Amino acid sequence: MTNKRNRNTDSDQSPAAVPQAILKPARRLSWAWLVPSAALILAGWLAYSAWLSRGFIITVQLDHGHGIKIGDQVRHRGITVGEVRDVKLADGFDGVVVTASLEARADRLASRGSRFWVVRPQLDLGGVVGLETLVGPRYLAVLPGDGTPRRHFIGLPEPPVVETTEPGDLEIILHASQRGGLRRGAPVTYRQVPVGIVRSVGLASDGGAVEARVHIEKAYAQLVREGTRFFSVGGFEADVSLTGVSLEVESLAALLTGGVALATPPDAGEIVRTGHRFVMDAQPPEDWLTWQPMVVIGSSMLPPGAPLPTPLRARIGWREGRWITRAKSRQGWVLQTDDGLLGPADLLGPNGDADRETVVLEVAGTVVELESEPSWQHGGLALLAEHVTPTSWPAQRRRSPSEVEDCLAVGDPTAMPLPLAAARLTAQIGSWAIDPAVPLDESWHGAVVVARSVLGATRRSFETTGRPGAARNAVA
Repeated sequence: MTNKRNRNTDSDQSPAAVPQAILKPARRLSWAWLVPSAALILAGWLAYSAWLSRGFIITVQLDHGHGIKIGDQVRHRGITVGEVRDVKLADGFDGVVVTASLEARADRLASRGSRFWVVRPQLDLGGVVGLETLVGPRYLAVLPGDGTPRRHFIGLPEPPVVETTEPGDLEIILHASQRGGLRRGAPVTYRQVPVGIVRSVGLASDGGAVEARVHIEKAYAQLVREGTRFFSVGGFEADVSLTGVSLEVESLAALLTGGVALATPPDAGEIVRTGHRFVMDAQPPEDWLTWQPMVVIGSSMLPPGAPLPTPLRARIGWREGRWITRAKSRQGWVLQTDDGLLGPADLLGPNGDADRETVVLEVAGTVVELESEPSWQHGGLALLAEHVTPTSWPAQRRRSPSEVEDCLAVGDPTAMPLPLAAARLTAQIGSWAIDPAVPLDESWHGAVVVARSVLGATRRSFETTGRPGAARNAVA
């Protein structure tokens, strides 16, 4: 019995009785799951894109709808930034509530201080406003504010007279005994050149006078001094005599819409600040056209009070050839400085092939004798020790820039300067390369370059080279 039990024990412990693990191939993901997963991801992406494109909803309350309807656009600087979703009467039937959606990228347009109005055709002597809506739909225009985000706004009944206000702009108050030529949007002129605009007109708080808010552009703010005189230029003056009738009219616009003119005497005092009040005269001073205030006129693209240089027109002519001669000439701009005339070397000296006896240099209508070589030359620029005007650009306002910067090119003093962004300039050895996309041609030859930064008091000049888009810097 003992042997049998041992055999059974040995049999139970045999390899056949021990459990063995069986490896089975892993279950693969079925291709059937890929289709719904991809559809779910696509649906999520489409929903997210739709949420982004939906933007955000704002409401604008207006006095009148002026034909605005669902589907019309919301625009800023002529670019569509949203769409009108709903138009309905206000609860008290005292206005119109426009609901619009702005694109997500236009979120900064909906902030405290933003202004909305309906653009529609409006005709006056100043021009046609909203001409594109004459045959097309109206649209809601917006100018951004600079405050905290908002979603509810009160719209303007009329387009703003001054859309943007720049640092350095001046706003003053005019007092008049009667309205006369004071009209909202009427021009403010100095020697018939527009320098500002009338923003609003109304009665004083006590009803004893008419008050007008006047906006002066910062380029002309230096003209407005303590002794500046303002007077109306609306209407006309008639002189009847035996020889006939003569009419004196400031302009057609002033005749029909009114206007304000200003004159500044030589001893006008200090410049004024925003909020200063003036009494408006009914008639201009008798001798105001002879006043020479010698006020520096700046540019709206420069810091307040920064003056602009006044380049002088220069032309140099000569004859070339020994047997067969031909006349040649070149013209451009030069700057009168304390040390002399600063400008391109090819304007202040004869060409290498020129007959020196035939060379004639004219600057601002004055013939300049070229008896000697320029006293200084560098990088295509030259300095000629000559003075043709009593006023000059001081030496402390010239410098050699160490790197490119935002600046203005000043050529014709009666035309607008040309902005040159630093991104359009590439520094080279002794010169800056200008992006060919900048509209520079031979008419800018010798134009003066003015810094736009707080260093705007320092100035430099450049001359265009034969290579397109190149300019050389003056060294102080």
